[in-house]
Amino acid sequence: MRKQIIIIIFIIILIIIANTVSQFYIKNFFDSISEDLNKIEDKLISNNSETSELEKEIENIENKWNSKHDYFACFIEHDELEKVETQLISISANIKVNDYGKSVDEVEKCKFIIKHIKEKDSLKIVNIF
Repeated sequence: MRKQIIIIIFIIILIIIANTVSQFYIKNFFDSISEDLNKIEDKLISNNSETSELEKEIENIENKWNSKHDYFACFIEHDELEKVETQLISISANIKVNDYGKSVDEVEKCKFIIKHIKEKDSLKIVNIF
């Protein structure tokens, strides 16, 4: 009986550590994406960047996102990930047609979704109950 209790405690500790590490990684990655989106938003608002430069920046964000998509699919609901992808595609399309006003709106939506995912998947008492 004592052996099983030790094994159970060890497994619980391992799960907590793995969750903490994955949450730290997800938070840092999402913060990085949010910072990149803030930079694009500033450039869209100031209107002092060329379309090709903005297209490259949003493409870099999309590539960065796609490189980690499979990893995040293990921890985050697929619907939430698809929402972010949809917003990134919408931002890219609006930049291509020079609709910077709508692009700013889409950037804000994307940042909100990312913030929502971080809060929803964090280990908090509110999320447990």
